[in-house]
Amino acid sequence: MKKIRYAMIGVGGYGAKRRASLRKAGCFEMVGGIDLSPSIVAEAEAQEEKPLVAYPSIEALVNDPQVEAVFVCTPAHLHVAQATLAARAGKAIFTEKPLGHDLSDCTALVEYCEEHGIPHGHGFTLRYEPHYQYIKSLLDEGKFGRVVGVSIATMSTLGLIYPPDNWRFHPGENPGGPLYQCGIHKLDLLHFLFGRGEWTAGLAHADITPTQTEDSIVLLGQFAGIPVTFQSHYVASYRHAMEIYGTHATLLVSEHPMRLELKETCWKSGPEPLCNIIDCVPATDATSESLRDFAEAVRERRQPEMNGRHGLWAIESLYEALAVCRPILGETKLKPSENQLREKPLAEQCFA
Repeated sequence: MKKIRYAMIGVGGYGAKRRASLRKAGCFEMVGGIDLSPSIVAEAEAQEEKPLVAYPSIEALVNDPQVEAVFVCTPAHLHVAQATLAARAGKAIFTEKPLGHDLSDCTALVEYCEEHGIPHGHGFTLRYEPHYQYIKSLLDEGKFGRVVGVSIATMSTLGLIYPPDNWRFHPGENPGGPLYQCGIHKLDLLHFLFGRGEWTAGLAHADITPTQTEDSIVLLGQFAGIPVTFQSHYVASYRHAMEIYGTHATLLVSEHPMRLELKETCWKSGPEPLCNIIDCVPATDATSESLRDFAEAVRERRQPEMNGRHGLWAIESLYEALAVCRPILGETKLKPSENQLREKPLAEQCFA
């Protein structure tokens, strides 16, 4: 099968990880790319084991007749504008997550691709990880019984570390703060695991980090009739987790390190044992399969299974969440100095 010839906007950073996944998929051939650091393209030549074109501009890249697909791996606030240039040049496009920060611009890009037969892939990688593929299979098989609730957490202390001029504190580039930057994967996972849903209420802090960007958000909603709570913070210790509560079993998912802890309901009072079932997860290569589907979509000029519409759904869900959030005001702003490591860790203080 002839390989898809592609060029990349943003060759370094996450672009290097995307290139590795494309090599693994086995159906792509890199033509060249553009990056803020010209040396990055030279480094990529060694990794790709072939000469690459270092384009002088994005316009030159998207108008190169050798290029069939353009991968956009730059910071999120650049995605839509750069992908639009490529789409209007007739190239298939692949945008990383999040699709973009402006809902109307995201909608316009997705609709343009659909109306003009431009294949548009999207980079929601978490749903293709083996453990989430396994969770999806357990849900489809009804292993948890009736699911009566889902709880999600995605957080880190970025808000107490970065200076006020960091892009994360620009509401125009990072709407919803941690919900946009960190939580967008979990918004997609809700769609993937349970279906489309809606947010009905929420509370948001916008006064802890240096600017008025939201930095602590708690949401209540429902997806496929299942109640969902969602916490996303820039001021709490690093955690990415999901809990699925069912009548037959409860699953506690924790990332970094990855753990799947199962409690099977025994129908009598008292705590059930907690079992780590991570070793039960079968090895899969869903990421490569998804990229191969994108390659076939480029040849057939159709939309791939994971496409820009999924990226748009997540952005729509984000803005729906922000629309129902009620602000909590009045907290004193925290300063980075207040979050310095203690001379003795708190655990030692409490449990010595």
